Amino acid sequence: MPRSNRPRVGVVAPRTAHGAHAPISPHGGRLERSPSRSLRIALVTEYYYPHLGGICEHVHYFAREARARGHHVDIITSEIPGAAPQPHVIGIGRSQSVYANGSQARITVGTGLRKRMRRVLARGRYDIVHVHSPLSPVLPLLAIDEADCPVVGTFHTYFDRSVGYTLGRRYFQRRLDKLATAIAVSHSTTVALERYFDADWRIIPNGIDANFFNPDAPRPAAMRRDVPVILFLGRFDPRNGLRMLMDTFRRVRGPQREAQLVVVGGGPLESHYHRLAKNDPDITFVGPVLEGRPGYYANSSIYACPTTKASFGITLLESMACATPIVCSDILGFRDVVKNGREALMVPRGDEGALADGLVRLLDDETLRHRLGATGREIAQSYAWPRVTEQVLAVYADVLDLAAAPAA
Repeated sequence: MPRSNRPRVGVVAPRTAHGAHAPISPHGGRLERSPSRSLRIALVTEYYYPHLGGICEHVHYFAREARARGHHVDIITSEIPGAAPQPHVIGIGRSQSVYANGSQARITVGTGLRKRMRRVLARGRYDIVHVHSPLSPVLPLLAIDEADCPVVGTFHTYFDRSVGYTLGRRYFQRRLDKLATAIAVSHSTTVALERYFDADWRIIPNGIDANFFNPDAPRPAAMRRDVPVILFLGRFDPRNGLRMLMDTFRRVRGPQREAQLVVVGGGPLESHYHRLAKNDPDITFVGPVLEGRPGYYANSSIYACPTTKASFGITLLESMACATPIVCSDILGFRDVVKNGREALMVPRGDEGALADGLVRLLDDETLRHRLGATGREIAQSYAWPRVTEQVLAVYADVLDLAAAPAA
C-alpha cells in the first residue's frame, strides 16, 4: 500500500525551467532555480572513478551539469587505492573489490565509517543528499541514516533475486521509507525492487553526453581500417558475455568475411579472457579506456553487447550517440533503451547462434548498418544530460518544497 508520509510522484516527464517549482531551502529562504542561488548537493556513491561503470558515469555527468547551473556538488565515496585526488570528491574508507549480483562490485571497508559520514555531512551543510544504489552497503545506507536534510535515492540495478533483501526486508524497507523520493533509472529496475519493497517510484533514465560521444571521434590506433570492426566494451565479468562473443566471432569470421574484434575493458578476470582468446590475431585487447571511448564506438562497424543482465544499458546509449549500430541481448533492461530493428538487432540472451546471425546480418548489409546508426544518433539526443539533469533538479525542487511545508 502507498504510505501516507510520502507523495505518489509517478513518472517524471521533462520539465522546462519555466514549469519548475521554486524550491525552498530547509535552511531558510526561497531559492530561485538559477546559478546565483545555488543548492548544496551531496552525491553519495559506494564507488567512483577510476572504477568504470554506469553509476560512476551517472554521478560524474550529473555533477558536471548541476555545477554548470551554479549548484555546489560534492561526491562522497570510498577511496580506491592509487586514485588521484579530485576537487569536490570526498573519500571515506577504502574501496574493496568483491563479487556480488553476478558481477565484480566494490564495498567500503574501514573503521569509524558512520562517524566519518556524520562529520562529512554536517560539515557540508547540504540542502539535498542524493544517494545512488541506496540500499547497498556501506556508504549509501550510512548517508540515509546520518543525513539531517532530505535524502533522494536513485536505484540503478536489475537483479533476479536477492538473499540479502529476503532476509533483511524490514531493515531495508525502513531505510527506503526514509527517502523523500525514490528514483529508478528504468522500468526493469522497479520490476526487480517491487519483488521485495513498497515505494512510489519516479523513473528518470540515465543520461548521455551527446557532444562527447559523437560519430566524428578520431580512430584509435588499435583499430584496423581494412576490415569491419566489432566492438566489445564493458567490464570483464561473466554476465557481460565476452566469452560467448569471442566464440561467436570465430564462427562469423572467415576468408570471405574478414573482421577484427576489439575488446575494451578490464577487471580481475582480465587474464582469464586473454587465455580464452588463445592469441587470436584478430582479437585485440586494449584495456580499460575512459576518455577515448567515443573513438572506439564511432569507428566500429558494430557494437556487440551480449550481456545477460542489465538494468538500463548505458553503453547502448553511448554507441547510439556515436551512430554505431548494435547487436545486443533481448533483455528487460535493454528494452527500456532500444527496439529491435530500430537502432539495434536484439537476440535471445545466451543464444550463440542468434548472436552470430545478428552479426552476420549487419556485417553483410552496409545500408542496414547506416540506417540503424542514424536512428540511434537521433534518439540518443533525447537522453542528453542537460535534459536528464533538469528532471533530477525538478525532483529536488519538489522535495524541498515538501520538506519546508508544515506537517498536516
